[in-house]
Amino acid sequence: MADLAKPFDIVPADNGSEGTEEVFESPNKPYSWFRGVFFQATVVGFCAFTAPGLWNAMQSVGAGGQQTPYLVMAGNAVLFSLMTFTCLSGSIVINRIGLKFTLAFGTTGYALYSAALYQNNRYGTQWFIYLGSAACGITAGLFWAAEGAIMLTYPPPETRGRYLAYWLAYRNSGAILGGAINLAFNYSGKRLGKLNWRTYIVFVVLQCLGPAVAMLLSPPQKVQRRNGTNVKLLPRIPVAVELKATLKLLLRKEFLLLVPYFLYVTWSLPYIGSYMSLYFSVRSRALASLVTALAQVLATAIMGTFLDWKRLSLNQRARYGFLGMMVLSGGVWTWALVIQHKYTAHKPALDWVDSKFGEGWALYVFQQVEFALTYNYGYWLMGFLSKEPAEVVRYTSVCRAVEAAGQCVASGISSTSAPLVVSAGLIFAWWGIALPLGFFVVRQVGIVHVGAEGYIPETKSSKKTKEDTSSDVKA
Repeated sequence: MADLAKPFDIVPADNGSEGTEEVFESPNKPYSWFRGVFFQATVVGFCAFTAPGLWNAMQSVGAGGQQTPYLVMAGNAVLFSLMTFTCLSGSIVINRIGLKFTLAFGTTGYALYSAALYQNNRYGTQWFIYLGSAACGITAGLFWAAEGAIMLTYPPPETRGRYLAYWLAYRNSGAILGGAINLAFNYSGKRLGKLNWRTYIVFVVLQCLGPAVAMLLSPPQKVQRRNGTNVKLLPRIPVAVELKATLKLLLRKEFLLLVPYFLYVTWSLPYIGSYMSLYFSVRSRALASLVTALAQVLATAIMGTFLDWKRLSLNQRARYGFLGMMVLSGGVWTWALVIQHKYTAHKPALDWVDSKFGEGWALYVFQQVEFALTYNYGYWLMGFLSKEPAEVVRYTSVCRAVEAAGQCVASGISSTSAPLVVSAGLIFAWWGIALPLGFFVVRQVGIVHVGAEGYIPETKSSKKTKEDTSSDVKA
């Protein structure tokens, strides 16, 4: 039996080398559903449901459900500035305390954030917004790093796309439930305004379940895959060595080429939250939070199924998926610029009974779907950039840090009175930069970038084998 006094999901490394022997408990033990990948994905999914899922539900009604976006966006700028640093430290924290405890701790700040919105909504308290945002930023950065590392290492490569879609379905299910709660409490709100304060009480209660559920996660050495393979374990290495390895990864060509893409992925969220809060009635915003969540679940399920489709090679799936998704994104943001220019000239106050409601409200739904697709694809892509198990955690940490940094700047812009057309224009510019640079990396997935479980270290004895096999790797 493994020594439970040691971190659950790491093994000592021989001077930080990659050749550490992997020790698993009872490899011939009968399959247990509790140790299966599906159950582990369900645990992570439920945590995503209670934490970022319900957080997204509040943001999807626009500015956390408040009447105007400026205070909440200022708080979100604090949140994402702190998250940038905690995401970067995610691999170090995971290396010290393990995935389970990092995941559990990462869920704790979300309830404080919701409580702060409740206080502001009901009593006008402003300082708690900044405190709750800071607490959420510190913990959520670690949650992002841990959940991504688990979902990229626990499932085998051939089913990773579907498991990512399954996990993100839970995250979106949080938004579905949140949307239903929002609509139930706010169906009579025909004018611009804020959500009913009772909405937030339900959110706080549900988010308090996250840490307890996270403790059901199994450590990697106990996880059982249906195909009989083992999860690659993470070597325990000194903090200085881990930090050096993370900084070295930041300088890789493929990561630098993808920085605009990961900035683009979440840059839009503050803008679309402000867009919804400034132009649509309370009940229209509540309906949007429900409909967008359902649309996101469907869209990510289709994307995940395509990314695992065996009739196409891994390289074809990577290229076609990326190009199709980015063409859709370009169309959405062209549409957004047209609508935003119209709304800037004549500010509307739209309810679902108004004749001009559909064009602007439908745009919001497509913006949220576009975000879900780019977010899902980014995780899938990260899994194939890693050359060893530890790099999965590092890539997850640094990519999430880039996303948080972009969202921090975008939230800062949205906290001011800057015209929204400026934010929409910046998002379109990031799309134009991310498309060609991202494709330089994507076109080599399955050829050069084959993931930690498909990568063969470059040695004299393995060089020829790598050349023979890497050209047609399939996940």
